[in-house]
Amino acid sequence: MKEELGFVAALIAQAGVDYAVIGGHAVNAWLEPRFTADIDVTIVAAPVQLEQLTEVFEKEGLSMSEQHGAELVSGPDFVRFATSDATVVVELQLAKTALQASVVSRAKVTPGGVRVASPEDLLVLKLIADRAKDRLDLQGLARLPGLDWSYVEQQCRDWDVLDRLERLRHDRATD
Repeated sequence: MKEELGFVAALIAQAGVDYAVIGGHAVNAWLEPRFTADIDVTIVAAPVQLEQLTEVFEKEGLSMSEQHGAELVSGPDFVRFATSDATVVVELQLAKTALQASVVSRAKVTPGGVRVASPEDLLVLKLIADRAKDRLDLQGLARLPGLDWSYVEQQCRDWDVLDRLERLRHDRATD
């Protein structure tokens, strides 16, 4: 899947769109890799840039299969692209909040040249999502050295999930 990730990152860069890989592939950049089927990406793109990215994707065999919020003046919130055989599925979240823009601006570049969300931003995103499948990722990310906990706390406060962060800390302390 590393090849597909690099391929998708190159296409996004070709379209001139600023991005950060989030989700499982981003976690894999920081922790022991685990299987993840789709490539989740947050992008900062005006509607015209999204059109350019769509053209680039379509030229390379990725077709739009779903979108939410297309009627919004700011453009859609979510767009899914996939190859015809669904071997590559890309889910784009368009940055519409300060947190999403921050995730993109704070992204780190992997040795392979792919921009991935920082561990702190992944912690916050997974605490907001609060899904059972994210718990192992949260435990692993929380153990990484040198985390900016003040940033995580502020974002959790802003998104009203400070209780979830405290639960994570409690669970970590009892491991």
